[in-house]
Amino acid sequence: MFSIIMKNITHITYSLSVSFVQISLCLFLASCAGDDISLASQGDEATTMVKLTFCISDGNQTRAITSANENIVSDITVMVFDAEGSLIGSKYVSSVAATSVSVPVTTRSATGCTIYAIANTGSSSYFAGVNTISKLNTMYTTLASADVLESSGSIVGSTGALMIGKASANITTGGANQFAIPLYHQCSKFGFTITPASGVTITGYQLCNVPLSSYITDSHVPVTASVVAGPPAGASSYGNFTAVTDLSQTTALSKTYYVYENLCGSNSNATTQVLRNSSNVPVSASASASYLLVNAKGHGWASAYKIYLGGVTNAATPVTDLTNFNVYRNLNYQCNINLGANGGNGDVRVTYTATVTSGRSNMYMGDATIGNYLYADGSDGTTFKSGQTVGIIYSSELTQAQYNAGCRHGRVMALKNTNNSIYCYWSSSYNSPYTDHSSAGHPYVSDFMTSFADVNSGYDAMSANSSYVANSSNYAWYYCKTYNDGVASKTFVNAPNNVGVWYFPSVGDLWDIMENLGTWTDDQKTTLISQRSSTMGVGNYIIQNLDGTYLNALNSKLSVAGGDQIVPDNGYFWCASEYSSESAMVLRFNSSFVRLNSNYKNGGNYYLRPVLAF
Repeated sequence: MFSIIMKNITHITYSLSVSFVQISLCLFLASCAGDDISLASQGDEATTMVKLTFCISDGNQTRAITSANENIVSDITVMVFDAEGSLIGSKYVSSVAATSVSVPVTTRSATGCTIYAIANTGSSSYFAGVNTISKLNTMYTTLASADVLESSGSIVGSTGALMIGKASANITTGGANQFAIPLYHQCSKFGFTITPASGVTITGYQLCNVPLSSYITDSHVPVTASVVAGPPAGASSYGNFTAVTDLSQTTALSKTYYVYENLCGSNSNATTQVLRNSSNVPVSASASASYLLVNAKGHGWASAYKIYLGGVTNAATPVTDLTNFNVYRNLNYQCNINLGANGGNGDVRVTYTATVTSGRSNMYMGDATIGNYLYADGSDGTTFKSGQTVGIIYSSELTQAQYNAGCRHGRVMALKNTNNSIYCYWSSSYNSPYTDHSSAGHPYVSDFMTSFADVNSGYDAMSANSSYVANSSNYAWYYCKTYNDGVASKTFVNAPNNVGVWYFPSVGDLWDIMENLGTWTDDQKTTLISQRSSTMGVGNYIIQNLDGTYLNALNSKLSVAGGDQIVPDNGYFWCASEYSSESAMVLRFNSSFVRLNSNYKNGGNYYLRPVLAF
């Protein structure tokens, strides 16, 4: 048993215990006496009968993998290879009872043999065509989704967790031919317990970036942890477990996952617990290291905690290796996470975002970095990448609907305006309200407070009133929905759930773009925060007496990316939020002020800047 204990913790404690899981099952290769020995001639070779005896004491069989049945052996395939790696004997047993069982295997005398025993394939033909160790070592299993191990076992048609045993042997005619072969799991087990402090509520969690494919044998595990060995189905073969959301958990909760090995490498900079965070994930595998995402909130704050798996070696007795981000097969990882009362402030040993919320209700904090470019693979950074840059992240807050749809990171502003940056009307009709707007929970905005609060109208319309959004006569909605960002193969897009789909921004979205991407003095920032809850009516200045430089940094990033700048004095932008059935909201960027206005839906030609949530 090996353990890592993080000490001197201010607000979060995180401990990890790791142990090898060796199945309590004895496998012997035993020769038979008398008539069991076959001496049929094969040139100078003679064949001999050997037997496998299993001592099993597990419960009922089931396909799904749980803590109660993870060690069950339902069927066994045995393969015997000679010193050159050629198959010289094999046997499949379709039913292995929870008692001692003898299995006859015909092979020949040979030295330097390797015996493989593989449990729970569920098929006698699974290894058809495998006549060498090399072929066996290239075989791998693939999951349709990360959850499949829990629901259906290791492979299609399997009878539980795939387990593999291996032994070296010299087989002689008339010899004892008895060898112990321990079985080990192909997958690993990851369990955690999250304990919130008083006043802290756990709102959700998700295990992310786990491989969806794995070699059957361990022949591809690198000798050193620094070497990356991607999943056999390809570098993009990763997935997330289904997110657990909408929790209101104020007491400890526990969960167990089963995952494939993730050989994502190491980073020599992560030499202490303090340095084991997202900044030190192995560069060569920045998108593939596995981590647990935990969402929690307290009074006036919300946090997203990112806790990376790994941290030990895969030696017979694991030892600490904080530089190691690998998740090895057949390890039992147990994590204890204690969430402090202040959102994780002061503890840099895990990557987290601890942010005082904007004050909007029913919002979730993602892990996106405001001001970074978003790339097509879902990652983000400070450098523009031609053909890969989607937009600029302007918020790490997500609405309830966005979170429920699977968004976990934040919201993004497009690099360019819609409609080739040509002015357009909100709609062709003077009286073209968004149908059932008020009854859908999106009341007309009337002042600064209700304007700031509305980050729902634009996104929710895609599902609640998709025909309205898709109507080309409703120009603003239609142009945003059909905006072409020029970036192909965005891996984070999930159109049925509107994840990564461009939409018409509500006034609260544009407010966030202004406040989060603008450059402000401390006094100006204080003014903007106070205006969030102001009852000052539409038509007034959100902020004024500016010197014309507050958009310089944003416009510089847009310019580098070949985007359309937010031009002061001409910066009129339509919003999805409605002031009345006839009028919609407009945000005006001026060199010396930012003003909140409304206008008739067919009475003003203004710009459109689409946004997306991911």
